Amino acid sequence: MHFNETELAIRIPVWHALSELFTGRELQDYDYRWITQVLKDSELNREEIFAILDQEVTHALQANLLYNPTPVMDGWSEEDIKQLVTEYVNKKPTIIERVIPARLLLKQRRKHIQDELNRLSAELDKCF
Repeated sequence: MHFNETELAIRIPVWHALSELFTGRELQDYDYRWITQVLKDSELNREEIFAILDQEVTHALQANLLYNPTPVMDGWSEEDIKQLVTEYVNKKPTIIERVIPARLLLKQRRKHIQDELNRLSAELDKCF
């Protein structure tokens, strides 16, 4: 999946906002308000936002929560996020991604950020 400059201009702030869900710290009310505002400003709908989360951001950043003994706590810069996510979306699927059904992988990946997703959904409900 390759993105043109227009798509990247929309996606990078969304990727950056959603990346906060994968930091090793507990998010606060102001974090959720900021994430929600960025997502609202993107003018993407809820389904598009969650598709980006599931298909792009989660894959690229979940290792920070699952495998990193010293996870990133303060978040990433937009440039770092651009590099991490575009590297992921431009690579070939792993053997696990080719063998295990996508819905099962999605369920497993969301399990680790379910509380954050519930809170984000509640904030998005206020805006959309």
